[in-house]
Amino acid sequence: MKKTKILETNFYFSKIILIIFFSLIFIEGFFKILTFGSLFTIELVRITLFTLTTSTIIAFLCSFFSPRMSKVIILMTILFSSIYAVIQLNFQSFMGNYMSVNAANDGAGRITEQISVFLSYIKPIYYLGFLPFMIVLLIFIFAKGFLRQGKYNFKQIVTMFIFVISLHFLSISTLILPIFQSPNLMVSNQVLYSNPIFIETSLKEFGTMRFLWRDILYMIDPGETSQEIVVDDKEEEEVIDEPDYERKIIDTRWRTLIENEKDPVIKSLHEFYINQNITPKNEMTGIFKDKNLILIMIEALDVTAINEEVTPTLFRLAKEGWYFNNYYTPKYSCTTGESEYIALTSIIPSPTVCTPNAFTKNNYSTSIFSLFKKNSYYNTSYHNWTDQYYNRTELHQNMGSLKFYSHDDLNIKRIGGWPSDLNMMQEALPYFIDQDRFFSFIITSTMHFPYDDGGHKGVVKTHWDKVKNLPYNIKVKRYLAKAIETDLALEYLINSLEEKGKLDDTVFAIFGDHHPLHMELKYLEEATGTDRTSQYNMDRLPFIIYNSAVESKTITKTASTFDILPTLANLFDLNYYDPRYYVGKDVFSEEETTVIFTTGGWITDKAMYFPKSGTYERLSDTVTDEYLNGVTQKVKNYMNVSAQTLTRDYFRYRFPSE
Repeated sequence: MKKTKILETNFYFSKIILIIFFSLIFIEGFFKILTFGSLFTIELVRITLFTLTTSTIIAFLCSFFSPRMSKVIILMTILFSSIYAVIQLNFQSFMGNYMSVNAANDGAGRITEQISVFLSYIKPIYYLGFLPFMIVLLIFIFAKGFLRQGKYNFKQIVTMFIFVISLHFLSISTLILPIFQSPNLMVSNQVLYSNPIFIETSLKEFGTMRFLWRDILYMIDPGETSQEIVVDDKEEEEVIDEPDYERKIIDTRWRTLIENEKDPVIKSLHEFYINQNITPKNEMTGIFKDKNLILIMIEALDVTAINEEVTPTLFRLAKEGWYFNNYYTPKYSCTTGESEYIALTSIIPSPTVCTPNAFTKNNYSTSIFSLFKKNSYYNTSYHNWTDQYYNRTELHQNMGSLKFYSHDDLNIKRIGGWPSDLNMMQEALPYFIDQDRFFSFIITSTMHFPYDDGGHKGVVKTHWDKVKNLPYNIKVKRYLAKAIETDLALEYLINSLEEKGKLDDTVFAIFGDHHPLHMELKYLEEATGTDRTSQYNMDRLPFIIYNSAVESKTITKTASTFDILPTLANLFDLNYYDPRYYVGKDVFSEEETTVIFTTGGWITDKAMYFPKSGTYERLSDTVTDEYLNGVTQKVKNYMNVSAQTLTRDYFRYRFPSE
């Protein structure tokens, strides 16, 4: 009898482990196949051990509860794991990236408001993630005696505890052992485990549930960023006699700050920035000196929206202006807000928080607003929505905008409940058009998703006759109907400036915040005839600089949102512009530009890096391993520097009097 009870007790513990383990490992494998396209890779061993450890811990806890309560705990564990995996899969489909609990505010807010749209994006195959829950539930319903609990003695409890601890340390050892290290990772698995800032890589290396646990711990206590900042000595700069393109910057006060700085982190940031190259001037420097600038971030601007028949003004700007055909808009954790943030600061956002919300009060003495302000421009910003998602009222003012005019300030009219970009231009223009020199930053919204049947019917209906017969999918036609309203806004802006005699003295810089979200890429491919699914082509979007007095040209050099600020600062030859503070580069300079993605992936003119697979793609036969490793180290360095610049509010130390 005693032996039977011991067996029942052991079987109770073992059965719980097996039920949870096989359920969770199914969910992990299911997620891995759908996300990364493969199952049997080296990281599967680590994920299996992590899953076994989790299962054992829960089984150990269940051992102290009744079978009925244990069943509830088991079912809730499996259901929660399934829900989290499906949310991650759907979040990627819905927002174009993966979710961190740190940055959940922006994504969760949008999903709450668009819950029906979000749920509609759940692909039928995702429901397979709930299969383990359904099977276990049926077992518990129809096999009522499946779990029979015996009483544990002290020795058994100690044995189970030792087993749990042993499994934990065995799983953790995979973070260190060389055989378990995936090739070409941005950081080691050990560092990534402590700081899971690369969400996609963390999900791949650790699985969904272990990433969630590490993500929560990192949110509670991120600690001090411990990654080393590599400071390279300046290379000997080539002396150019004719013409003289030297950019003269005096560092005397800065060096005094460095000598007196006691904080090692701030000192290392000082050393990093001061040792960056001072990009020389070039033949494009000052071509727009003293002209006005209107920087426009168009919601969901895609090459699909540039259509001679449907959007003639946008087509004209692209055709007659400078069109950057190798330009990328990397998406970070809160897509719109951080694309805007990158354009205004050329700082890499934090991958784990919504940066413009988390660092609103930082010092932004190097922002584009601040530069134009120091050059005596009249700075203002405009958007036909409220501060619901981003506190632009405070952020823009902190960056140097005299005032951010929101939906409420502009008394925006709506078409069927959705703001009109044309109306925003009509309301915003009087605030700046009569100023001697102005820098205006305008954020549109009309082209925002959804593009399905219920998507802003008023705007779509207004322009439906112009798109209804186009040979595109209906979602693309709805998208283009919205684009017409934005195109009319640009037309109004240009005509108004021309009437005032200010068109020749005004420069337009136009970029998008992201591709049309919730739009199947195959529909965009069909509409444009271009590949949108391979490499990073989903994020390859238009960037246009237009001035009526310059000749059109196509710029093929690789560029991104990070390069907008340095490029414009050079074109306007702004005083106080120091190229060393920015991740991006002046596209017209000889310096190499690098597109940096939240995953740690990157693109240059010579190569691409894909952290999802840990592979490189050489775009030139001359690319060496040394070059690839060098760019990866540079990207890693920029990400570490940007993280510490944000968390330590570095520019408050650099410019203490501002």
